Amino acid sequence: MAAHYQETGVRSFKGNPFIEALPVLEERKEQFLTELSHYPPRPTAKDRQAGDVSRIMELSILNDIVHPFPEFQKAGLALATIIRQSYIGRNPLTVIDRQRRHAMASHQGGTGSGVPFPRDWNSSARGHLIMGISGMGKTTFATTFLMRYPQVIAHTCYQGTSLVCHQVVFVVLRVPHDATLRSLCVQFFEEIDKALGTNYVRQARSVHQIAPMVALMNHVATAVSLGFLVIDEVQNLRYARGSNAEFMLNLFSEVIERLGISLLLLATPAVQPVLEGSVRNLRKLSSSGETIFKPMSQNDPQWDEFCEVYWDYSLTRNKCRLSDSIKKAWHTSSAGNTAFASLAFMLAQRNEIGGREIIDEQSFERVSATDMAFLQPAIRALASRDPKRLRVFDDLLFSAKYRDLRKQLGANEHTANNPVNRIDEFEDCHAETIRPERKSTSSKARTPKNKIHSKHAPDIKLPMEDPLALD
Repeated sequence: MAAHYQETGVRSFKGNPFIEALPVLEERKEQFLTELSHYPPRPTAKDRQAGDVSRIMELSILNDIVHPFPEFQKAGLALATIIRQSYIGRNPLTVIDRQRRHAMASHQGGTGSGVPFPRDWNSSARGHLIMGISGMGKTTFATTFLMRYPQVIAHTCYQGTSLVCHQVVFVVLRVPHDATLRSLCVQFFEEIDKALGTNYVRQARSVHQIAPMVALMNHVATAVSLGFLVIDEVQNLRYARGSNAEFMLNLFSEVIERLGISLLLLATPAVQPVLEGSVRNLRKLSSSGETIFKPMSQNDPQWDEFCEVYWDYSLTRNKCRLSDSIKKAWHTSSAGNTAFASLAFMLAQRNEIGGREIIDEQSFERVSATDMAFLQPAIRALASRDPKRLRVFDDLLFSAKYRDLRKQLGANEHTANNPVNRIDEFEDCHAETIRPERKSTSSKARTPKNKIHSKHAPDIKLPMEDPLALD
C-alpha cells in the first residue's frame, strides 16, 4: 500500500512518517469493540426451510462470528498505542535514528564490533502480554485487530523530502511445538519474504550458529522498519531444551530494547512456570500491561449476551425461545469457554437438522455425551475452578503463584520438563544464554557478557535498504 500521511493529533507522533502513514486513530474507546466485531448475515426463516445438507454446510458461518468482550477494548487500546510508540524512537527523518541504523548495519556476524550505538538513543517500544486458556479468542483478537492495518507500506516522499523504503508494520510468528530456536528464526524470514517478495530465508537456512542468525534478524528487522511483532503459542516454551526458553525470552526482550520493536505475546497459563523463572524478562515483555481472557461464568451477563448473539444463527426449522434452562445446559457443555460453546452449538444443530429440528437442553446434553465426550474431563475441571483438577490441564490453570508474581515480581517455579522430538538446533545454542544489551557510551561495553559469539562467524552480506538516503 502506498503511504498516505495524516496528522494524528498526538504531539509525540507529529512529523513521523511511519506513524502518520498508519490508519487513523479511533476517537472513542468503544470503537475498539465495534470495529473488532464481525457478525455475518443471520439466517432467515426461508434459510431455515432449506434442505438438510445445505443447512449443515451453512453451519460453518459460526466460525466467522467475532463477538468482542470487554477485554478486547483494553487490549485493542494497548496495541494501537504500542504500535505507534514503537516508531517514536525510530523516526527515519532524525539524525539519531540514522546513526542507529548505521550502527545496526555495521554489527556484522553478532561480534559486537562496528559503529557504536548513539548514546542518547532510547527505545520507545513496549511489550504486552495476553493470556487466556485455549479457545478464549486470543489469536482471533490479534488477527482481527491486525486486519485493520496494512502489513506493508511503501514510502517515496514525505513533505517534500525523499523517503524511499518499505515499512513492514507487523509480523506474526508462532513458537514451534518443540520450541526450537532455529524454527522460530527461519519462520521470521519466511514471513518477511512472504510480505516483501524477498528471499532472506535461503540465506538464513545456511546459518548454523546463534550469533550470525540473531545478527541477520536484527539487520532485516531494521532494514524493513518493522514496527510490531506478534508471538503466538508462547506456552510452547515449556518444551524448550536446556536454556532455550531463557534464550528466547532474552531475544524477545532484545527486540524491544535494542531494536525498538513493540511486542505482543499470546499464551495460555501453561507459560507461567517459564515466566516465573525470568522475572526480569517478564517485566519488560509486559511493560504496557497484561490482558487476561477468562471463561464466562453461568451468571455472567457476558454469557447471556454471547448466547443471544449465537442463537440468532440457528438453522433448525424450529427456532424456539432461548430459555435460562437452555443457557444452563449450553454452559454445562462448554464451561463458558467461547470455542467450546461455539463448537457445542454447531454440533447440536448438526445433530438436530434432519431430525428433531429444534435446539433445547437435550441437544446440548447429547453433544456432551457423544460428540464432545473427549473434552469433558477438561470442561469439568474448568467448570470446577478447582486448582487441583485444573493442574492436570495446565493450559487451563491460572496459578496463585503467577498472580502473586504479577503483583510483586518475586516468585519462582520450576519449568516443565516434557521431552519431545526436535529438529536439529543451532550448533552453539546450549553453551550459554544471551542477554539483551544495555546502553553504554563505549562500544566495547555494549557487548553483553553472556552473549554467544562465533569466532568464525561468516560475514553476512545483506541488501540493506536505507530509508535515510535523503536528497
